[in-house]
Amino acid sequence: MKRPLQFLLITAFLMALGMPSQNVTARDKSGELFLTLKRNLLLIQLQVPGSAAPLIDNQGESPNAKATRLAGILRYTQGLFQPPPEASCMRRQAEAAVTEPSTVVANWVFECLHPEQMTLVQTRLFELLQLDSIHAVVLPGSQQLVTPEQPFLTLGED
Repeated sequence: MKRPLQFLLITAFLMALGMPSQNVTARDKSGELFLTLKRNLLLIQLQVPGSAAPLIDNQGESPNAKATRLAGILRYTQGLFQPPPEASCMRRQAEAAVTEPSTVVANWVFECLHPEQMTLVQTRLFELLQLDSIHAVVLPGSQQLVTPEQPFLTLGED
């Protein structure tokens, strides 16, 4: 069956734009984050679907391959989380792995010389990932919604 040229052009255009398929749910466009400051250590855990990986020109990439690629990006990209300079934090550890089918869990550990200066953590995740929001739990006792318009987490709020 031969498809009309117009159909092929529209399909190619939508793929180039990275239009999500109709099967994508709201959960596929959000992540979960847990953050805590324990003494001088800032501990962060992020869980995102593999579909949040940056778009590349490889239409045949499997969901598992996309999740594996995303795990590598999260592990090796510097500056995804930016504590305030006054806190003098250094990233000490970064890990990322594919867990459930096509889900990536990443962990970061920062050591801070002045943890009392830790009031806000900015993130560049939305510049890199295909996410609409991140549901965050900041321990102790705060839940926050991180969005491209508000790409930060506050600490010390009740």
